[in-house]
Amino acid sequence: MNYIYNIKVNLKPNLINFYEWNNSDNITKIDRIPLYLVNSKDYINILNMNIELIDKIELVNNMCLFTNGVDVVCTFFTDKNIIDKISKLDLIEEEEILDEVKDKDKIILKYKIINKGNNYKLIPRFEDKIVNDVIEYIKSKKEDNNIINYLYYECFNNKKCNNKYEKLIKVLNKEHSNKHDHLHEIIDLIENV
Repeated sequence: MNYIYNIKVNLKPNLINFYEWNNSDNITKIDRIPLYLVNSKDYINILNMNIELIDKIELVNNMCLFTNGVDVVCTFFTDKNIIDKISKLDLIEEEEILDEVKDKDKIILKYKIINKGNNYKLIPRFEDKIVNDVIEYIKSKKEDNNIINYLYYECFNNKKCNNKYEKLIKVLNKEHSNKHDHLHEIIDLIENV
């Protein structure tokens, strides 16, 4: 059994890369935690939080580290052996762990797929927040024709449209773009005047 000592984690219901950790996040220091090397297929299921352990593995405070030899995550299991929270590690700690595991054998992890869904978001947290903030602001101003007209013009550089609110919501309800950033800046200006 390999143990890793003195690491920091940011356990969340969704996997967040370490460079997106905020000062408001609850960063936890772990003194001692077991480490398991698994194959790539198992590692993907772990990242997606799609497993329920069949055979028990050693956990410390319901936590352990998993690695595929390239990447490392910390997992927190419920009492029913399902991953409840997950965390990436900072690069320095991850690199030290990967050096430690180079010549180790992979374990055979026995689990069943629970199809929890992919919780690993490919877009950064701050972009997701901007998209949500802009959409929520527009929804809150649905009845304010002056604001909707102004934001529509700023978004499309055009004044002509019958359903400006609907078109704004439809276009902005997609993945992050420069339009979101531009409207977010304008909304900040409007709110701070």
